[in-house]
Amino acid sequence: MTPSEKFVSELCEKSFLPFWSFASPLGKKNKELCDVLVVCNNTIVIISIKDIKVSEHSDENIQYERWQKKAILGSIDQIYGAERFLKTVNEITLSDKITKIQLPPHSDREIFRIAIAFGGKNEFPLDNGNFGNGFVHVFDEPSTFTVLKELDTITDFVNYLKAKEDFLSNKIVSVPREIDFLALYLTTELKFDFVPDSVMLDDGMWEEYIESEEYKYWQREIPQSFIWDEIVSHLHKIHIVDKGNSEMMSDLEKATRIITLEPRINRIELGMTFIDAIQKKLKGRMLPPYKGSDHSYVFMPLSPKNWENKEKELQLRCLIARMENKNAPKVIGIAIGESPEKQHIFDIAYLDIPELNGEMLEKIAEAKEELGYFKNPVISRSKDMRK
Repeated sequence: MTPSEKFVSELCEKSFLPFWSFASPLGKKNKELCDVLVVCNNTIVIISIKDIKVSEHSDENIQYERWQKKAILGSIDQIYGAERFLKTVNEITLSDKITKIQLPPHSDREIFRIAIAFGGKNEFPLDNGNFGNGFVHVFDEPSTFTVLKELDTITDFVNYLKAKEDFLSNKIVSVPREIDFLALYLTTELKFDFVPDSVMLDDGMWEEYIESEEYKYWQREIPQSFIWDEIVSHLHKIHIVDKGNSEMMSDLEKATRIITLEPRINRIELGMTFIDAIQKKLKGRMLPPYKGSDHSYVFMPLSPKNWENKEKELQLRCLIARMENKNAPKVIGIAIGESPEKQHIFDIAYLDIPELNGEMLEKIAEAKEELGYFKNPVISRSKDMRK
């Protein structure tokens, strides 16, 4: 793996975790398929990376043509080849030649293509578009770092790729740098009162955006989401690194994948709610599902009072949350605290109950009344902070 490939692979792992991101998977005849493959639910992102030095030719046009052929067109050829191979298989083998990753059903796949070109000059244009077999996003080194830093959840990143492709189709767009287009996306979501036929952006739009009050406010809010990132990392360590208890792994994996899919703006609110519950020493906090979501959350701070029966209490609180949120069959319960040995502890509960029959509802209601769980639930929803 070259230094540039390692750089991008580590960025992807940091943003998406190895849950979704795989470096140098194998393709036809066990040769490298692409540099990074991201697989998340029905989404596949194919990434090819080239680090090409600019030739020493005196003519800058020839410099660009030679660099573009190797750095951009070479990546595009690899991406299209990888996609052709993926159309013939249902799983891929990772670089260890042992681990298999199941791919989504062919009819459900949504594929995004990214060519990352290092080594060029700042003034070299980076065209994005359909080069014959599907839209390809073309990033350079600065834009790769910035896009993955600003859109550092799989959901935020894929939403950007999707919105960009939809917006650029059938339009003439002149964008000096990818980060300027990112600034346009973050400030407008690419939604306008009328649909323009052409778009021209000034160089420096990104610098203007990061000096704005909107961006500064966003940066002040982000730290509140870090506790959610810690939960994600902890669960990933249990599931991937330590492998955990095999009996609980299926439910733990499902819960971890849902938690990891939360976009940054949701993580801010989830983190705020979690921190608030801990600081106020609440016995529990329930969050109803977000719009379009099929899951709710239960947060439960751990204390000496509930330590002995923490698993049972968390399960009961999740059952009550399932009863209270009729359109959300899934419930994820998270308990956090310190063990008697002063070690940080996360307990996770996961329920997926499509329907509650009358007998179950009656028993849950009785438990709620008897134990006093969520008798006066506090429900909060913050505004969308990145519009």
